[in-house]
Formats: sequence, structure tokens, C-alpha cells
Amino acid sequence: MAKTKYKKIFVIGSNSFSAGSLIYFLLKKKYKVYAFSRSKINNREFLRFNPANSNFNFKVIDLNKNLKKLIKLIKKEKPNYIINYASQSMVDQSWEKPADWFYTNSYSLVNFYDQLSKFKFKFKLVHISTPEVYGSLTSFVKETNNYNPTTPYAVSRVTADQYLNIINQKSNLNFNIVRASNVYGEFQRIYKIIPRVIYCILKNKNIELHGGGLSMRNFIHIDDVSIATLKVLERGKSQETYHISGNKIISIRDLVKKICIMMNYDYKKLVLNTSDRIGKDKYYKISNSKLKKELSWKEEISLEDGLKKTILWMKDNINFFKKKDENYFHKR
Repeated sequence: MAKTKYKKIFVIGSNSFSAGSLIYFLLKKKYKVYAFSRSKINNREFLRFNPANSNFNFKVIDLNKNLKKLIKLIKKEKPNYIINYASQSMVDQSWEKPADWFYTNSYSLVNFYDQLSKFKFKFKLVHISTPEVYGSLTSFVKETNNYNPTTPYAVSRVTADQYLNIINQKSNLNFNIVRASNVYGEFQRIYKIIPRVIYCILKNKNIELHGGGLSMRNFIHIDDVSIATLKVLERGKSQETYHISGNKIISIRDLVKKICIMMNYDYKKLVLNTSDRIGKDKYYKISNSKLKKELSWKEEISLEDGLKKTILWMKDNINFFKKKDENYFHKR
């Protein structure tokens, strides 16, 4: 019997929440996954897939420090796909050391993509971007909307996006750009808003709501995002950008109230209202019409069902979380 030939994919920034979820689906589809992160592999409470899977290979490689090593591995393995999640991703903290965000998200990523554009073998690149590049939005916008970043993080993310959009002047690189709205779900780091609210309720702690939680967001379960990302990876039109989002917008305050109701907890006991952070966008509204029309995608998991899944996961794993998990720790 002929040996099965698996498709190879390189996942850069594999320790991120979204990358870990995608790897789970990739392994289910029998992809051969080569995963790379600047840190050792996640602890099991944040790891959805089985790292012992024979189709999974992990290496510690820092895009900022070991680009030559990564490029050498790509040349050797010649993957069918490369998907990049690597970035400095926290918005608030980008005001404190903006140079770190620009070094990774602008300098290192442009350098990486420039190297990829010179390869002779065929592959597809998927670049994970963010709706933050648009700034605050008062209506649903399409993928062609102008950039209007309002934080150092958002400005730093624009550079790689723009570079890919002009790269066809020198190279016929096959790529897609993906921008997803606020993702949540099981295995997410507990300093993110939804798991943090659940965690604080279970631990009887307070949570601060910047600006009283009036900012409007679309929250979409990570499974819906991963399935959409897979569709873009496999069928997205070359050099096109795709938005991944649900259809409903909710304020952070109403989201927290919804979780409190679901967990039978007093909202007033939980919340401490604080002043808003600098440059915080009031609305994120991105249209998913292109993804629906071209790739036949639709949101499958409602916010209520997704929250139930996340609450159950948090309850089942509450004893695993440590003090150090409660807050973001910055690494350059």
C-alpha cells in the first residue's frame, strides 16, 4: 500500500490561543504540522491538541532572533502552507514599550515576508492580522476599508499588512490576510476578558471595567474562527483579505452581565468601574459578507452556547490556574 502523503504546514507563533485551536483542526484533517514559538510549548491547561501526535513537531524559534534558522527549515521542508500568528498582541501594554511592538510586528515580519517572497517552490502564506488597524468603527466595514490605527499596537500591525498588499510589484507571492473579531473560548489565557470574568466569579474577586464597559465588540467562538481560517487557507483567493466575525455586537458591560446571570452571581459585587484606557476604540464592526459569499462560511456557535462551553472548561480546570496566569507578562 502506498504511503499517505500529508500536506505540510508551518505554524508560526503556535503558542497563541488561535494558533492552538487551528492546530487541533489541522491534526484532525491529517496535516503534518511544524509548530514554532519563542517559548516552550504551552502547559496542558492551555493546550487543546495532543502534542504527542505523530504529525506534530514543535521547535522553540524566536522570529526576532532566529529568522535565519526558520528560513533554513522552510527551505528544507518546503511546506505547502505557512500561517503566521506571531506578533506582540497586547493593546494596553503597547503604550509602555512601543518599540518592542514595532520591532516584532513591523521590522521582523516584513523581513520574514521579504525572505518568503524569494522562494522558488510553491506555497501559500496566511498572515493573521487584526481589525484594530481600522480604528473605531461606527458601521460594518469591508476588507477594503482605509486604515485608521489609534494605538501603538494597531500602527505596528499596519506595516506587514501594507507590505503584503504591495509585494506583488516584485513577487507573485500567494498569500491571504485574515482579520478576526474578538475571539474567545476554551483554552484561552485567563487575562482575556471572558475567561477573566468567569475566573473572578469562581474566585470571588473583582474585575475592573475600563470606561464602565461601554465599548462595543463582536465576540466569536474560536471554533468558528478556526473553521473559517481553514477555509481561507485551503480555498481563499490569492492576495485577498478576509474578515471573520459574527453578526451581533454587544457592550463589554452587557457581556459581563450576561455571564453573571449565567453563573448566578451579583454583577455589582463583581465589577469595579475605572477610567478608559488611552486610544481605546469604541466599536469594532467588520463585515463577514465576503467570507460567507466566497467560502460558504457561517457562524455556528451562538454567544450563549460558547459562553456555556467556556464556563464549563473554566470550572473543570480552575485548580490548574496559578497566580502567574492572572496577568499578562511582557516578553520582547
